[in-house]
Amino acid sequence: MKYILLILVILIIGELNGLVIVDKLGVSHEYSYESFVQLPAGQFSTSREKDGVINTYSWSGIRFDQWLVRAKLGDFAKIRFISADKYEVSFSKAQWDTLSCWLTWAEGGKVFPNDQMRIIFPHLREMHWVRDIQQIVLEDFKKISLPGRLISMTRFLQEQPLAVNPEPFVKASGYRFDQFLSLLSDQELKDVILYSKDGLIQNLQHPLHLEGAILEPGEKGGFNLKSPQVPGGMWLRDIIYLQCDSVALIDLSYVSRLIELARLLEWQLDPDVKIILVTQGVEEEYSFGDALAEPKIFEGAEYFQILR
Repeated sequence: MKYILLILVILIIGELNGLVIVDKLGVSHEYSYESFVQLPAGQFSTSREKDGVINTYSWSGIRFDQWLVRAKLGDFAKIRFISADKYEVSFSKAQWDTLSCWLTWAEGGKVFPNDQMRIIFPHLREMHWVRDIQQIVLEDFKKISLPGRLISMTRFLQEQPLAVNPEPFVKASGYRFDQFLSLLSDQELKDVILYSKDGLIQNLQHPLHLEGAILEPGEKGGFNLKSPQVPGGMWLRDIIYLQCDSVALIDLSYVSRLIELARLLEWQLDPDVKIILVTQGVEEEYSFGDALAEPKIFEGAEYFQILR
């Protein structure tokens, strides 16, 4: 009886520890540790030189690049690997297609704890490997240009009417995309980028995906998407950046995240780029690097522009 209980505990722990893969639509797919270690394992070796001595390491796991094809989670333009402590590496699809990638759970015959699987690229330096892999994000979005104006999200939304229980939602209140997007762009079909506090990004269109949608204030700050055109599992939470065509709304307390966002959207930004910051109608010019180093200058700002 004790043996059976021990097996059940091990299986339960295995189910609790695993890997989350977010597909290009923003839907999360959870895979338990057990679902991987029960697969036929392969072995491979890597070597590293230290103090003139070459050490060889033997690993056990599966070819993750091949597994990902079989999982049929859809095509993507970029793949990101994120560890439990938020260390991150990413590759374009073109780079990914040239690599062999292993998901490993043992080294030298020693099995790692359930929450400490590793992603290893045998032909890349260890800076590209990821210990304690927790999440993999597949991204496939239409590139959108650097916005001409970045407006304080909080200030902008405070000036918009807050809809209470807008159909088809009940026990909810929020700002209607149908209304406020028309203030950001006069295009009939609007491209919208949403970027969340935890680094997830969505490329949607209005009205295709956002007709009848609301941006709902979160209980602990931030804003959450609710849309009748999008499955609930794809509703992005804690949105800190929203771009509609050439205008963006940004939570200015997270303005430093523009560096990461610029990398994701392949904007060519450098620390010497100039910005014009407008506060109470007064314009001030800063270098991008200096502005990010002193985030307090953004407090109370109405908007800013990045000069190209």
